[in-house]
Amino acid sequence: MRLVKSISSQGSALSLLVLLLLAHYGYSQETVFTFMKSDEKKASDYFRHGNYPQALDLYNSLKLHTSDTRYDLQIARSYYHLHENSDAAKAYDNFVSGGNALLDKDLFVYAECLSFLGNYDEAIKYYKAYQQAGTGDQQAIKKIWQIQNREFLFEDSVDYSVKPLQTNSMQSEIAAVPYNSGFIFLSNRKRQSIVKKVDARNLPFYRFYFSGSITDSLGTDLGYNMPKRIFDWLDTKYQLGPVSFFNQEKSIAFIASGDPVAHDRTKRNLQLYFANQIDGEWKATQMFPYNDPEVSITSVAIQEDGNIMYFSSDVKGGMGGLDLYVCKLIDGQWSKPVNLGEKVNTSGDECFPSICGSTLYFASNGLAGLGGLDIFTVRLDATKGMGEPVNMGYPTNTNFDDFGLTLNKEGSKGYFTSNRLNASDDIYELHLRLQSYPYTITGVLKYKEETWSDAAALRVMPKAQLSLIDNQKDAVVATSSTNDQGLFNLTIPYFSQYRIKITGDNEEDDAVVSLDLAKTRNKENRYEIVVVKSSFKKTY
Repeated sequence: MRLVKSISSQGSALSLLVLLLLAHYGYSQETVFTFMKSDEKKASDYFRHGNYPQALDLYNSLKLHTSDTRYDLQIARSYYHLHENSDAAKAYDNFVSGGNALLDKDLFVYAECLSFLGNYDEAIKYYKAYQQAGTGDQQAIKKIWQIQNREFLFEDSVDYSVKPLQTNSMQSEIAAVPYNSGFIFLSNRKRQSIVKKVDARNLPFYRFYFSGSITDSLGTDLGYNMPKRIFDWLDTKYQLGPVSFFNQEKSIAFIASGDPVAHDRTKRNLQLYFANQIDGEWKATQMFPYNDPEVSITSVAIQEDGNIMYFSSDVKGGMGGLDLYVCKLIDGQWSKPVNLGEKVNTSGDECFPSICGSTLYFASNGLAGLGGLDIFTVRLDATKGMGEPVNMGYPTNTNFDDFGLTLNKEGSKGYFTSNRLNASDDIYELHLRLQSYPYTITGVLKYKEETWSDAAALRVMPKAQLSLIDNQKDAVVATSSTNDQGLFNLTIPYFSQYRIKITGDNEEDDAVVSLDLAKTRNKENRYEIVVVKSSFKKTY
């Protein structure tokens, strides 16, 4: 009996231990499940309110505790909203590989991510699936056509010259704007500060920097000075966005964080403000009357006279994502913003507008292009209205994100942002309508007897010899002569710095003039060269 009782006692103890372990295991499971449900709800709330970095952190954490691929879908969506298309594509691939079917909107987004990666065949597959889903959205058709005919976007490559700037850092540089013989831009590069100011992704807030251009005595571009902080008066506790100058660079429209959102006091949307230079100092003067804490205004462009303004915003009731809007200053008051409509706006994002002459430049990932954000142009005509958007093509655009183009007043040089070489955004310098070589210049050669002679004393110089000299090689690379009317044609073989040696009737007499060639293509390359005969002498 003692043995049996002993065994029974041990059995009872063992049973109790097993029951306690099962209860603890069940409690642990319930606790983990409860925590997961709580985190899932938080992640969903973050995502719904546009706080994608926080949502992504939680979704990735939840993914570690389960093999459930449904989190991959939300991870993919979060990455896409953060413009991290490569990571978004990987998450979508995981979701699809798990045997899951994508919703209509995700078919399109996945196709966008694949296009961004240059995986055009797979992108077309998902664009077609989106089109066949019967959404009625025509964007997929346009995207497919553009991908299948993307060689057309490479036709004008010789018109543009693109190069990254040495002023870029390992962090992001965006929204460069010509300013004061240089350019101003936004960067979240790290800087020395007693108080650390970071955004939701634990990155420094964007601040303004300026880099001045460097030229030699002949006006040749030699690059830019190292960037320095500028506009410290705008150094708020929160985020800064793009700026647009007008009124001869004495006034600006700029983007900055606004008041907290009502449903989430930790979130501040970007809003639109104005400032003027008064007695040499910048002062914020007013806020845009249509600012709304619940709505973001992410970028702005204003005409030089300050009367017409374009901006991008996620106002409800738009075409989708960020749309472009226009409003006018009438009797000192801004008119109600008007959506530019479906000719420009799509279900994707249209943003970073800028104005040069009668042309509006902007970025879009909804219009057909090479992938990611592409830069487009559209003509503005007061009589005929707005033209059709035109993709600027390569090398301005690539299958990566290219955006934020702003040009100088002549429309020959500008800056834009791209992440084509690095994970972070960099600023690129763009030269437009470059002169192609060889090309021929025409002109007339004239002379006057003395320097003090007036224009009425000018005479054409017939039968003169012209020798084109490359200053770098110090050698003659082309020759020509004037006819009886002093007219000449001269072929410029390649880009360089040149001078022209002119030999008159007396071969002992030479004159030399510098030749200033335009970097951009002109409708007419016609020159008038005037020499003073009394100054003819041997110079070569």
